[in-house]
Amino acid sequence: MKKSDELKKFVDSLVSKAKDMQQQEMYDEADKIVKQIADAKRDYQNALFIESLDQQDFKSSATAAVKPAVSDKKMVNRVFNKLVLGRQLTDEEKMFVNEAGTPGQVGVTPGKGGYLVPEEQIAQLREYRKAYTELKAYCNVQTAASSSGKAPTLGAETGKLTKFDELTEIQKSDIDFGQIVYKINDYGDIIPVSNQLLQDADINLMSVIGQRFARKSINTENAEILALLAGLTPKAVTTYKDFMKALNVDLDPAYFANARIFTNQDGFQWLAELEDGQKRPLLVPDVAAADTYRFRGKEVVVLSNNTLATAEKKIPFYIGSMADYAAFFQRLGVEVAVSDQAGFTQYATLIRAVERFGVVADDKDALKAYSVTVSA
Repeated sequence: MKKSDELKKFVDSLVSKAKDMQQQEMYDEADKIVKQIADAKRDYQNALFIESLDQQDFKSSATAAVKPAVSDKKMVNRVFNKLVLGRQLTDEEKMFVNEAGTPGQVGVTPGKGGYLVPEEQIAQLREYRKAYTELKAYCNVQTAASSSGKAPTLGAETGKLTKFDELTEIQKSDIDFGQIVYKINDYGDIIPVSNQLLQDADINLMSVIGQRFARKSINTENAEILALLAGLTPKAVTTYKDFMKALNVDLDPAYFANARIFTNQDGFQWLAELEDGQKRPLLVPDVAAADTYRFRGKEVVVLSNNTLATAEKKIPFYIGSMADYAAFFQRLGVEVAVSDQAGFTQYATLIRAVERFGVVADDKDALKAYSVTVSA
């Protein structure tokens, strides 16, 4: 029995005894017991305090005994790997999860059988993506809460505020707004990884599959966005003056500030050969951004000829605001799941990486298509 419990019983017995003496009108004896009660209560409070200190020391010692010997970042990676690979967590790892909650973005995706990649690995994936030209970066990227739905969008750029008189009922025709319908699709890759490599609990899965997934991911996103642009009817241009007219006249001034020129390697070369009347090149490097070029002040975004092909000797160009033209809806993050069944003969584990997105045209006046016909 703890010291505090013994003192508590002693205090209770003294209180009961003092009450009995008061009822018997033995006031002098009762006063003596009251003094004993005060001393006993003081001893009881001191005992509680000492025991609480002992308990805190015990908790501190217990925590120190199982405190992770690795950094939180490494622990997040280790927990994620074990969850994905279906391995048992140690007491140390369980305590980390309980204290930190769900680390990063690690979380099961019900019905899909996978886990969302933690923020640390997602950051690494973003670094891999920087090596490639991604059209998604120029779109209006939105996070969707469901696999399909509708999203509000701006009405016509010529719309004006509606004047309302007091007590005047608002008519349906007074409301100027639009909606776009989107649908999210799943896109994934199956990557075989050596079982021996996966035996290391601290392996960074994204370092193994990241570069391949990043490249395929961007290729897929670019293909879907370009398929959307393919619906535009191209207008033929032949000289740099035609290009200036495309920017100054064809494109509404509302989109001019955010306008860019999107083309392929052939288009970049064609622009590089353009000169003004004084033989000065019109394609100039951006002094504030390395490996970036501008035509009449507008950034030129260059895609590979394999991504955006020159078909029938016609070099494709898209001029305008991609952010206003294309809405890119994405859901969740990157999901990873594994299976060792199909890779049995190769002594490998198959890792499935999945992302979910959908692309839809928003403001169709924000981007114009052009083509330049070349002889070779």
